[in-house]
Amino acid sequence: MQLLSIIILLTLTVVIHSLWMFCVLKFINLEVDSAVRVVLRNVGIVISMIFAHLLEAGLFAAFYFVIDAFKDWNTSFYFSLVSYATVGYGDVTLPQHWQLIGGLEGLVGALMVGWSVAVLVAVLQRLRGMST
Repeated sequence: MQLLSIIILLTLTVVIHSLWMFCVLKFINLEVDSAVRVVLRNVGIVISMIFAHLLEAGLFAAFYFVIDAFKDWNTSFYFSLVSYATVGYGDVTLPQHWQLIGGLEGLVGALMVGWSVAVLVAVLQRLRGMST
């Protein structure tokens, strides 16, 4: 059951992140007409990136909440965000029969953060190519 759950969660996470990446690369204006616009564009990208990660962690939190791993939504989201960000405080833990998913969420989070950095670098490289 854990394997099927992680495959579904991973697939949905990749879909969310793919849609975020598509929107950033398709709709962000790369014109280099002022430093203020460049900074505002970068701030917008980072804010949208954070919201994508919060949505992805929320997906895992919803799973934890639905399977009754935690008594309330706040605990589910807290555990998910701590796991997704690979902080892993350990003050809240999953029931033993679901612990594998918590560890895998950390791997998924690390991959998604790396992907986000790659998208940001791609945007910054396009900017550099347009400014020369």
